[in-house]
Amino acid sequence: MCAEGRGGVIILCDHASNAVPRGLNALGLDDAALQDHIAWDIGAASVAAMISEMMQVPAVLAPVSRLVIDCNRDADDPTLVPAVSDGVVIPGNQGLDKARIAARKTAYYDPFHRTAGDLVAAHLAEGLVPMVIGMHSFTPAMNGTPRPWQIGFLWNRDPRLAQALIGLVERETDLTVGNNQPYSGRDLYTSMQRHGADHGLPQTTVEIRQDLLADRRMCAEWAELLANLLDECLSRPDILSIRHY
Repeated sequence: MCAEGRGGVIILCDHASNAVPRGLNALGLDDAALQDHIAWDIGAASVAAMISEMMQVPAVLAPVSRLVIDCNRDADDPTLVPAVSDGVVIPGNQGLDKARIAARKTAYYDPFHRTAGDLVAAHLAEGLVPMVIGMHSFTPAMNGTPRPWQIGFLWNRDPRLAQALIGLVERETDLTVGNNQPYSGRDLYTSMQRHGADHGLPQTTVEIRQDLLADRRMCAEWAELLANLLDECLSRPDILSIRHY
């Protein structure tokens, strides 16, 4: 999916889908595993698509499960095609040779990043500085430990957009907000680095807890909140400039 437009925001959802191409035989997994968080970021695609519609800005959604190929990994990352995910062995990813990994990369990974890169280039060619948003979701607990955050904003070196959004969420709501929680952009930031930070663009990964994305109404509430806050950020010259950190 890629909505057209130059609305000043580009949304990337690299774990949008749990789809597995028919020829891969569900990677040897059952339906329960493919509905689980190991296969995709539950609810993230819905929020991304809703923000795209509300703001009339482009959104790029990965077409296949992260278990087929993970678009939020560097091309040479050993977990690009994961053999194990959260302790679950992925039978269809065992012993893959370079040719089969390259075929998945050509079919799914490269088009996702090419589309995102083309959108960034089109904005810059028109003299626009877009905000680049990575839309993700996270499990309510990890390894038996509850996660208290309802939403988190990840960043690596450039704090502008993440810190602005953290402040706006705290101003507008009573939500528990994570600053580089439940993950850190300093550890994993591939899509945001490639399409945002490398160009000096304001960027952040948004993480929403999955139990708060259980139905369409809940997704719409998050989308409306984020769309309103992003719209406010569009009026901030301290955010909308090219800066390399």
